[in-house]
Amino acid sequence: MSNNIDLHTQIVLKLLNALDSEPIEGKIKFQKIAFMVLRNFPEIFEFFDFKPHKFGPYSEPLDCTLEEVNNKHEAHIEKETMEITDQGKEKLTELDSVMELSEKEKKNKEMIDKAIDSIKEEFRNFNSDEILAFIYKSDPDYISDSIVADKIDYGKVFLGLYEKGELGISKIAELLGWDLEKAYEFIKQNTKLHIL
Repeated sequence: MSNNIDLHTQIVLKLLNALDSEPIEGKIKFQKIAFMVLRNFPEIFEFFDFKPHKFGPYSEPLDCTLEEVNNKHEAHIEKETMEITDQGKEKLTELDSVMELSEKEKKNKEMIDKAIDSIKEEFRNFNSDEILAFIYKSDPDYISDSIVADKIDYGKVFLGLYEKGELGISKIAELLGWDLEKAYEFIKQNTKLHIL
């Protein structure tokens, strides 16, 4: 049980420490970034028990751990902004050094660290609505309990992400279940941007 608690703490602190400790805006975004990282690692994913929830995939253990690290001053949560503290960085270093890892576990740790940086970077400019739209379309198993999924104008959200340079035409086509031609026409009709 203690190992699971350490794993939860370690993942929460790693998420907050990634990208030079760039803060994460909102618990929804925090949960979704964690979900997108951890779903790539099934042996770890199961310890976080993500379930469909009113705002997409939700992990109660992750939420409890976030509150716990905040209470221990290892993270600072003010309004909806979450960031790691110096005390949290020390705890993360301690957890990283205490754990004895096999070669396979070391490789997994490196892969998890890279995935955290990559996904946090990829979604850094997404707001909570945009990240929810992305997840609902890429992982529809988590829509069932949502109170917002049917209110999202997916085309409009993805168009906005296209205009911000965050999504390409092929990704929009994939997410909306369209062929490239339909996505191209959609972009062409709804933006002032020129497509070459």
